[in-house]
Amino acid sequence: MRLNPFAKNTKANNKTPKKEVVSAVEEVSTQKSAGAVINYSADAYRVLKNFYISEKASLLAVNNQYVFMVGRDTNKAEICKNVEKIFNVKVKDIKIINLPSKIRNVGRHSGIKPGFKKAIVALKEGYTIEQAKA
Repeated sequence: MRLNPFAKNTKANNKTPKKEVVSAVEEVSTQKSAGAVINYSADAYRVLKNFYISEKASLLAVNNQYVFMVGRDTNKAEICKNVEKIFNVKVKDIKIINLPSKIRNVGRHSGIKPGFKKAIVALKEGYTIEQAKA
């Protein structure tokens, strides 16, 4: 029995299908070693890519502000909702910065450094986000 009618008849095509994978959109909850619960979904990772780590971003963390790289098509409401959902915190303010792409030259060869969007998220008093130490 062939699984794909357009594929050639090979041994690889005659294998039994794998177990059905649970939908990535389904909300999952995991526990950190510290005991804090982090809720995430696939949609949250479309909005929040990762932390933006720089010297200035680490200085902002002292003032309870955190910098994230976010998706190009996200807005403040989506960022606020996902930060509150993932990290179990309350957001006070969000500022968005859209960084353009830039041309960089290495010797005779030119290339493009991709642009991205970043968000500075200020949390309400009493809330913090622990960033993983790399």
